[in-house]
Parts: sequence; structure tokens; C-alpha cells
Amino acid sequence: MKDLAANYPDLVTLETIGESYIKKNGNNNDGRSPGYDIYALNITAANSTRQSSEKGKLLITSGIHAREYTPKELLARFIEMLIDGYNNNNAQITSILQHTEIHAVIHVNPDGRYMAENFSSTYWRKNMNPSGCKNEDFYGVDINRNIDFLWGDESGASSNPCADEYHGTGPNSKEETQALVNYAMR
Repeated sequence: MKDLAANYPDLVTLETIGESYIKKNGNNNDGRSPGYDIYALNITAANSTRQSSEKGKLLITSGIHAREYTPKELLARFIEMLIDGYNNNNAQITSILQHTEIHAVIHVNPDGRYMAENFSSTYWRKNMNPSGCKNEDFYGVDINRNIDFLWGDESGASSNPCADEYHGTGPNSKEETQALVNYAMR
């Protein structure tokens, strides 16, 4: 992400939109994760205005569930395809980027990603916020279920803090969710 913004500054901007639970609260859960910033990329044509009210907006997220590796990789490759297409004068991609801002948050849940990569036997899904679950392999909040849209609807979420689909104590109550929602609402 940082390389894309550095190599294509007129096409890609990188912004820190928040901090993971561990980075913000300093609770490193026995040294398991150092905590991370949460970044958003804005990809749009080099000769156009960013954050324009006249452009369409597209927000793509990935990395909400820590153990789902493929969506993050696919989003990164999609961004690279847009950049390559624009730089090689692909008419369709150039037109899209002249009329659209594409916002991408590749790692919504970076603490969880750290757990999934470094402690693969846990098959980690949630963030690393101590949720009230006493089992150290199941604590955390499912960021996808913490967003305020239909929050608390238990047909796809759970109020059990040890469940994979635990929705947290309230809508948008977790740092990662707040970062994503605040960025999307701008």
C-alpha cells in the first residue's frame, strides 16, 4: 500500500483512518500483536480532484475476517490492475478513474490478521478486543457483525462473546468498525 502511494502519488493516496484495538489501547494480549494502523487507499485519475462531490464513490473493504486471506490479495491485485490500466492508457479504466473515486481498505482487522498468520491453529476470525469470553482462543468481536446496519439481528450474529459471529456490546463499538464507518461517512 505504501509503495503504491509512493510510486504513483498523482493516482493513489494513502491515509491512516484509525488504529486497531491493540494499537489504540496498548493491550498487546501477552505480546501476540504489536497493534497496527488501519489504512485507506484512494485511487482516482491523476488530473482530477480527490474527494470531489461530482465523482462517484466506491468503497471496497477486505480483511474484516482475519482468516480469510484471499479477499485481501484479490483487492490488492484489483488496485494494481487499475493503476496498470490507467498508466497504459486503457480507455475503460481511464474513464472509470476520471469519474470515480475508488476507496479501498485492504486490512480492516489487522490485529486479527496477525493472529491468523502467526497462530494458524486458532483459525482466528475476530478482532483482538477482549470481549468477555474467558477462552483465549475465542475472544474478540466479529467486525462485520459490529457495523450498525441490522446490529443485534441474531439471524447471522450472536450475543455470545465466545461465538465466531459475536456482534459486540453495541453497534460500531469497536475501534476497527469506527474507523471504517467514519471513513465511509465522509
